Amino acid sequence: MRLRTALLGLASALALVFSVSTSAYASAQGQFAYLYIDENGVQQHAEESEPDLNECMDLHALRTSNIATSSVHNITDAYADVYEDKSCQGTKTTLNPDPGGDTAPREIAVRSVIFRAADSGS
Repeated sequence: MRLRTALLGLASALALVFSVSTSAYASAQGQFAYLYIDENGVQQHAEESEPDLNECMDLHALRTSNIATSSVHNITDAYADVYEDKSCQGTKTTLNPDPGGDTAPREIAVRSVIFRAADSGS
């Protein structure tokens, strides 16, 4: 009986130690696609696949320059809070989760984004 109680206690302790909140490490399912004009004036296409939730992300293709997007499409199952400046600074616009691709207005230059779970609301 003591062995069973000890094993149950050990199993419970291990479950608590190794349990991790899945939402803290979750990813949005789908892609965040965008167009931008590169330094040579040529339009390029880029995308971020299955981006992490709740983390500010500078758009990969734009990280080393001051250029911005000409078009963005949220084709994920999460809200995308897009920002005009890097490091999620500046004006924020929220794009809805949309398998068909919710699109930011063309006049908004996007340089960074945070994805939020769809059940978190807007």
